[in-house]
Amino acid sequence: ALYATMFEWKEPHRCPGGCDGDRSELKRFRGDMYAIGPVWLRIVEGMGDFRAGYTDEGRVLTLEFDAFNLVFTYVPNSGQKLERLEYRLKKWDVDFRAYLRHLDGETRGKPVVVGGDLNVGHLDEDIYNVDAPHTKKQCGLTPEERASWTRTLEEVRLVDTFRAFHPNARGWYSYWSGRAGNKPRNRGLRLDYFAASERIAAGAGGGVRVVDSFVLDKLVAEASDHAPVGITLALD
Repeated sequence: ALYATMFEWKEPHRCPGGCDGDRSELKRFRGDMYAIGPVWLRIVEGMGDFRAGYTDEGRVLTLEFDAFNLVFTYVPNSGQKLERLEYRLKKWDVDFRAYLRHLDGETRGKPVVVGGDLNVGHLDEDIYNVDAPHTKKQCGLTPEERASWTRTLEEVRLVDTFRAFHPNARGWYSYWSGRAGNKPRNRGLRLDYFAASERIAAGAGGGVRVVDSFVLDKLVAEASDHAPVGITLALD
């Protein structure tokens, strides 16, 4: 079996060579991932030779195993004033979607598991205040970002594994605003995911299948406003 977990914390970050111009790296978001199981064949930082960059903010780390690819990512935030929404939708989402499709061909048809802070509240059940007028104007909750993640799931043929195991779950979130003090009242969002190729989720992944997916919403470290999310894979 393979057990994969991801959690995140914030860390002040100094920009190499200064922060003139794009100041998006003044604060870097750090995450820890744990993958307990077989030894991987290789690790690729960013999107490898497929696309240059994506090794710092909005980073990607891919672990190739015998039967599948495990991709960890932090998706860039579109900004409090949505100043980076166009970048998110027209650059990052487009490239990441293409990269996930590319992995299948590059690694001889191996299915994909992708996990991390995807910075999107996908379904109404993933947003505590979905009916509030201002919600659709917030980063990660705009109709465009939610639709873009739907497109990724459909085009890459991925399944939201948590929803597959808990289709009717409500009030089960992975993020709460620390500034607003929302955790005690469970006013949260589900922004962190593990998604897997449809054939893995259906148990037809050629040696790997999803047997559990979870959010540890009671386990939130003081240094983070996110809860760990995880997935369990059976390697047949």
